[in-house]
Amino acid sequence: MHASLLVLSLPLAAAFQVGVAPLAPARPVTCSPVMQFGGGDKETTTTKPSFMDKMTGKVAPTSADNKAEEAQEDGKALMQKVKDAGVAGIISYIFWEWAFWGVSAPVACFGFQAATGHWPDFSNQDDIAKLGAEAFAFVNVARFAVPLRIGLALGTTPWVQANIVDKFKKDEEA
Repeated sequence: MHASLLVLSLPLAAAFQVGVAPLAPARPVTCSPVMQFGGGDKETTTTKPSFMDKMTGKVAPTSADNKAEEAQEDGKALMQKVKDAGVAGIISYIFWEWAFWGVSAPVACFGFQAATGHWPDFSNQDDIAKLGAEAFAFVNVARFAVPLRIGLALGTTPWVQANIVDKFKKDEEA
């Protein structure tokens, strides 16, 4: 069993090598909005094709900032739904966050042990670098799980309302 777990975790462990250069993101191809035919004076200017006379347009810059802003707006909208669900929504979200991180930390520790064959030694710089790479990768994966956690929190909000919040309100009223 340990051998199969080790074999399955080898590709994961290979991704955590320190010193591997990350791939650069692809750059968008940009074109100049102006095409010149000739040098500008009448003697050297060539005749433009007729379809070029009708071509007009603007080059709109694309940036990663727009995508990041949209992602932030989506995240804020989801969190607003949790807040709109009231106390039960917030309690439900807190429970799911505790569950996620409570399970994730031991899984990450056992994953390190399975990938390297030993527990991390904090006096060894190589182990610290591997832990840093694992933490970086894990936090980036955890970021993708935020909508899932919010969805689970919104899905369990009615249960939390009926079984936790309403019971405490009854105790306060009595």
